[in-house]
Amino acid sequence: MKVGAPTTVTELDLGTLKGELRQLAWSRDGSELYVQTADGTPSSEKLRHYLVPIAGGAAKSIDTEPEWAADYWGFKSDRFAPGLRSLVIGVEQKQEKVRVGTGSGRPGEQAGGAPGSTPVDIEKTTERQFENYARLTFAGETISEFLNQKPIPGLMFGWGPVGSGAMAYTDREAGHLTLIDQHKRKQTVPGVKDALLPAWSPDGARLAWVQKAGRRKYRLVWATVSSS
Repeated sequence: MKVGAPTTVTELDLGTLKGELRQLAWSRDGSELYVQTADGTPSSEKLRHYLVPIAGGAAKSIDTEPEWAADYWGFKSDRFAPGLRSLVIGVEQKQEKVRVGTGSGRPGEQAGGAPGSTPVDIEKTTERQFENYARLTFAGETISEFLNQKPIPGLMFGWGPVGSGAMAYTDREAGHLTLIDQHKRKQTVPGVKDALLPAWSPDGARLAWVQKAGRRKYRLVWATVSSS
């Protein structure tokens, strides 16, 4: 597969849109993208809904999630490959006790920037605490990782067209964007980092994602996908 040069659709300012990014979905005709954000704690999230024309323009607030967006997200984030139920995402979850206190722990994993994260105050805590870890795998590759976060299927991966057995995913550490198929052939898209929500268009011809552009700001982009 060959991925073309990215086209920027718009900038998403989470200071304006409110909350953290949760969903990205294509309309059935490929003319619009749906963006969902979530504000608040995992147990009492307020969802906000936006539409963005693929041709470009600001995100427009709407009252509810469109039916087509819900259908697309179910397709994108399913545990089973669309049209190939024999291909399934592996799930690993575990809970470990770790001792945290002043000068210890892993500060890089305490930041509240990741969606659904639960910060740990190492300055005040000296007792043993639990770390919750979840990992999703496909074709031998880690396609999603969540540390002390609510696992969100589809946040870091998206299935390709029905029957293709293909997937796009991003890694937790650097947000690199990679395409992989059922035969374990993979390709990392050059120049992409700090990416989330890879979303393949229904016809398989385009791939959209969001890419960090600054504090609380992301670029919404798409690129063509073709056979090389």
